[in-house]
This record gives sequence, C-alpha cells and structure tokens, in this order.
Amino acid sequence: MTTHDLSDVPAAPSLLAYAHERTEPVLREAVGALQPELRRVCGYHFGWTRPDGSPTYGVTPGPYPHAALALHAAGAGEPERDGRAPEDSTAAALPGAAAVELVHNWAALHDDVMDGEALRRGRSAVWAVYGTGWAVLAGDALLGAATRCLLLSGEPVEAEGPEAGPEGAGPDGPRAGPDGTEPTAAQDLSAAAQGLAATGAPHGAATGEGEEAARAERAAVLRMLTRTTSRLISGRSAELALRRRAPEGISVEEYAAVAAARTSSLLECALAGGALLGGADERVVETLTRAGHHLGIAVQAARDIEDLWSGTGLSGRPVMSGLREGGPSLPLIAALRAGNPAARTLAQSLGGGPACPPPPDELADLIENAGGRAAAHEISAWQLSEAYAQLDKAALPPASHAALRALFRHTVTRA
Repeated sequence: MTTHDLSDVPAAPSLLAYAHERTEPVLREAVGALQPELRRVCGYHFGWTRPDGSPTYGVTPGPYPHAALALHAAGAGEPERDGRAPEDSTAAALPGAAAVELVHNWAALHDDVMDGEALRRGRSAVWAVYGTGWAVLAGDALLGAATRCLLLSGEPVEAEGPEAGPEGAGPDGPRAGPDGTEPTAAQDLSAAAQGLAATGAPHGAATGEGEEAARAERAAVLRMLTRTTSRLISGRSAELALRRRAPEGISVEEYAAVAAARTSSLLECALAGGALLGGADERVVETLTRAGHHLGIAVQAARDIEDLWSGTGLSGRPVMSGLREGGPSLPLIAALRAGNPAARTLAQSLGGGPACPPPPDELADLIENAGGRAAAHEISAWQLSEAYAQLDKAALPPASHAALRALFRHTVTRA
C-alpha cells in the first residue's frame, strides 16, 4: 500500500496498521542494537516481550500515531518527486517516522517514573517491573536511538557493547537487518536545500548525489527533533510548575502553552519531518507545522476529558489519574473560570487543597455542572477544526490529504 492507494481512504485503524507494519522493523532494529539488558527492558516497554525477555503472543501492539502522521505527510511531496514511485517517499520518511516514535517513548518512560504511573497501555509500566533506574536508562537509550535512526539510516547498525549479541538482534532474538529564537522548520528545510545545492544534485536524484541530498534532509529533521526534545523538556518543567499553583489561578492560555510544548511539539515534528523527507516544499512544511500545533492542543484537551469521564476503558489509566497527579486539567480550569453558581460550589469544594479533594465522582459531577466538560469539548473541537483548516491550506495530493484528515480525527476522537 502507498499513499496513492488511498483514493477510497481506509479507516484510521488501517492507516495506523500500515504505519505499524512499516515502522516496527526499524524500531526493532534500533532496539536490537542496544546493550542486552536495555534491549530487554525496551522490548518489554514496546509490548514485544514479557518481563523475562521471552516473546509475547496475543498482545495487541500499541499504535504508532506519530509514525503514521510522518509517513502519510511524506506524500505531500510526491508530485515533485520527478516521476519516482510513490513508495519512495514513504521509504525516505521511515527514519524520521521511527525517530519520532522513539522520542515519544523516551518521554513516556520518564513521565511514568515522574508521575508514579504504574500502568502503560494496560500493562505494568517499566519502572514498576524493573525499577526506576532501568526505566530512566531505557528512556535515555531510546533518545539516543532516535538520533542514530536519522544519522545512520542506510548504514549497518552495530550493537552496543561487547555482549550485545548478533548485529541487528531484536528483543526476541536475532533480526536482520528551547525558545522562540531557534530555527523554524522552514529554516531547516532551507538548510537542507543549501546542502543539495552544494552537491549540485536535483532533489530525489537516484545517484550518489541523491544520497547526499537524503542525508541533508535527514540532518534537517534531526535538528527539528533536537528542538522538539528541548520543547518537551521545557513543557514538562512548565507543567510541574503549574502543579504548585491553585487551579483557579491557571488560565486557559497557560494550559494551551503547556499543551503545545508537551503534545503539539512532537506532532509538529512528525508532520513537518515526514513532509520534508518526502520532498515537500517550504510552504507545505510550515503549514503542516501549524496543523500539528492545533492538533496537539485538541488532543490534550480530549485526553483531559477522557481522564475524568472515561478512564481505564480508553486510556489504560485509572480514572482521574491526571487530576490526582496535580497536572493542569482543562475541564477543571474552564469550570472554575465559568463564573456561575456551580463554579463557585466547585471552588468551595476544593478549598481543602490537594490533600483533601472531593470524592472522584463528586468532583467530576461538579466540573460537569459548572460547564467544564462542555467547554473543554468546545475548545478541543475548535482546535481540531483549525488543524483541518491548515491541512486544507497545504493543498496536498488528495490521497495524502484524506489520510491525514482521517488520522487527525482519530487522534483526537479515537473514531
């Protein structure tokens, strides 16, 4: 399947399954190159193995939503590929797709430790199985692996350490092989273009110069990814700072800024990086970056709603776990700022501070009665509509546009 096969666009689960099929071998190769113990820990985190390192059977693998966005965004550049097969754009984007998934899982491993969250995708979190030290090390290893995906793409992967086992061994055995002044995605694209000019190669040339062009593009995406990890760290820091404040003092704008750093940043990188690796021009890269910004805020708002009213059934986490952790929750923030009698009742119920919260069901009802749930739904829907609007402005090939629209919708609504 290529992006051109999507004239009758499959449902989002099919698009995710395609991304999983294409990306998982790259992820397994990256993990297989790690030191043996880290390989086992990371294999467990991805759902490939049991705690003892033996393969899992019948376990539903986690989706790779960032990889799916990157691979289908790669189709944005297909008309400019000088007649090359559409599949080439997907293949070119694979290192970036794997890298964003590795960064996402780095952040997830560290988040679980910091939040004391014992579940991840319905299984015990890595720190709960192996201890916090191994969880932190595994996250760091995945971050390093993300860099190697982009730097060493197309080159042999060497395992780490003298005991790392056969080259390319996977976790289940051998496997073949911060800050507004920083450069923008468009500037990264310009740098890549300068790299092409230096070689004298047209984009996508199937020659040694073409490989130099691909290296320049991957280097540009690596700069994007480095900037993204910085934003993720800054966003986590800002979120922790908000946890020390009373929720009634947090504005919706402050919430959106944290959501943009914590959630939008990686979605922006996936879309812009995939498009860049697929040969899209500067305008498309910039527009998809803006789409990722709005998509991330829509996603975070939807997850806050899910945390309060859906719980384990959808997220694999206990009901209200995010609120118990003290993180900023949009329904609560919106409810407290509603200015109606129910909002005042809610504020009074929180007067005892975090040590004496109301019972979960009562708190959820108070937030809903004050209008917090409806307000969060409205904000999420508006941000999703803005993401769609930016996607429309990108003027992508029809198949790529339709696939990304389906993925946007599924990422927010799970529909």
